[in-house]
Amino acid sequence: MITKIFFSKFTVICFSLCLLFVPVALHADDDAGYSFSKYHIDIQVNENNSFHISEHYTVQYHIRKHGIIREIPMRNRVMREDGTESRTRATISDIRVDGDKCSVSTEAGSRIIQIGDPDMTVLGEKAYVISYLYNMGKDKGKGFDEFYFNLIGSEWDTSFDNITFTITMPKAFDSAKLGFSSGLLDASDNEKISYSVDGNVITGSYRGILQAEEAITIRLELPEGYFEAVPIRLDTMAQLSLVLPIVFVMIAFGLWFVYGRDDHVFEFVDFYPPKGYNSAEVAFIYKGAAEDQDVVSLLIYLANKGYISITDTEEKVLFASVDGYMITKLKEYDGDNPNERIFLNGLFQSKSGDTKQQIRAEDLKNNFYRTINTITANINKKENRETIFEKDSLNKRVYLIIMGVVTFLLITVRPIIDYYGDFSMLFVLIFPAAGFTLLFLGLFTKALNTVTVNGQPAKSPRAGLYFGLFFGLLFGGIPFVALVLPALLLNTVYWVTFVVGMICFALLFPIDKYMKKRTLLGNELLGKIKGFRSFLVTAEKHKLESLVMQNPEYFYNILPFTYVLGVSDKWIKKFEAITLSPPEWYVGKRSFNTVAFGSFVNSTMKSATTAMRSTPAGSSGSGGGRSGRGSGGGGGRSW
Repeated sequence: MITKIFFSKFTVICFSLCLLFVPVALHADDDAGYSFSKYHIDIQVNENNSFHISEHYTVQYHIRKHGIIREIPMRNRVMREDGTESRTRATISDIRVDGDKCSVSTEAGSRIIQIGDPDMTVLGEKAYVISYLYNMGKDKGKGFDEFYFNLIGSEWDTSFDNITFTITMPKAFDSAKLGFSSGLLDASDNEKISYSVDGNVITGSYRGILQAEEAITIRLELPEGYFEAVPIRLDTMAQLSLVLPIVFVMIAFGLWFVYGRDDHVFEFVDFYPPKGYNSAEVAFIYKGAAEDQDVVSLLIYLANKGYISITDTEEKVLFASVDGYMITKLKEYDGDNPNERIFLNGLFQSKSGDTKQQIRAEDLKNNFYRTINTITANINKKENRETIFEKDSLNKRVYLIIMGVVTFLLITVRPIIDYYGDFSMLFVLIFPAAGFTLLFLGLFTKALNTVTVNGQPAKSPRAGLYFGLFFGLLFGGIPFVALVLPALLLNTVYWVTFVVGMICFALLFPIDKYMKKRTLLGNELLGKIKGFRSFLVTAEKHKLESLVMQNPEYFYNILPFTYVLGVSDKWIKKFEAITLSPPEWYVGKRSFNTVAFGSFVNSTMKSATTAMRSTPAGSSGSGGGRSGRGSGGGGGRSW
């Protein structure tokens, strides 16, 4: 009897608790006070990567509200399933709202559309239609275009029911590269989405209720060039913005004429490169900067030094055979050049960090680029540049940078005025102007060279520079990036003005290139290298035969330098009729002749350059991407 009474009371308590929780489950949307009982989005995609969008909402107000607030992002961090990501900026224009009063503002990189009347409230069902032009500008994908868009963003605070969509593309596409995702941020589920493709039109729906903070995203990978920019006419303001940049170009030319003109270079005809410099260093002296392909020439240079051998191989690919090569380490580096040591060690280091004795092209791919980056940075460092170029001429290049920055700012004035208004214009420019003034004072004047700490001069003589950099970037750089740059990027028209202004900016680059005036040593070395190069191009057969008689390895010793000086083909051709013994470091698969050897070395250098410079990169991928990680979407709330 006691057991029955206890069981009866326990049942009543459990039933009562269920009655308490059921209403909460049935009316979870009441927390937000409203929900969407129906939603349809219609997107007309244009060839210039802009979208005409119409959003049809049927809102069910559970309690009295004034309306809804729609937030549409203009800045997007796009993330794909393969891990790649990019940042996009969009222009939002032609905003229209059917259904009630509205106001439009900009806040934190989003357009805010507030719909409703502050003097009136709504209860029950209410329909709204929001339409706007969402212009993405230039597609950010490298090697592909894409339509990656949030049909519903993840920032809504309530649920959606009866979701449908229609998307019309401007031209044909591969439906196999179309995909959807839905759910919380970063989800990739697409089980609840049904869609069909009819020509260029995609229609579909979502089965069930999309909860608060959940998104629906479409991703369609498209071929490169699918979106095309539409030309825009320039107006008077754009043309005026070019006057001062043109003046800057003239000033830059004057600076070059006074400070940057090199003295006459006397070419000293020589049969050898300057003594004590390897091929990569000769490239640096000759061109003013060493590049990746110049560093690769060390492969032949070190082979001539006896550190490696190169074997001509034949590799099978499917049903065909292709020429290849194998590099074998003969001995450890025992010289005194740190970059040569780095090159040799990096050559035989695997991706896992182990050391090998033999490698092929495959071993260099996505691995050796780190070594190349290290060596180019070492060769191009400031101390080396100031050895071959006069310091004053290098300093004058900074003024060119300043003029470039001012040019950039000039062509951002109109976007700021149009987007923020006059008052905002003053606010946006005051802080960058003050901040960059501090920056330039720290960089280019002695005004900030003495910074005091507790009334005493700072110990570091570069304290003024650090002070200017810190406060310049803090008060100048941050406002510029946060306020000026977004205004520039929010309208395609502004981009055209920007491009026109950048023409003058681009003219500063060739002047900058020749601004560097060589020191006496730099001029002397350049004269020797130019004379050496002239000899390589014009040398006659009898002279080359004489040099080979004196030094049988002459052709091979000079070979790596011909690559960095751009005369390797001419150099090899000159020896086609001269008898040479094969180098000790070369292992061929056929009888030796200069023509075949030259062809092998050329193909090896090209293949090695490609392999050594290659870096890991993810594919663009296809499918639905990640939920909420496309452009657009955003969210909203009631008020």
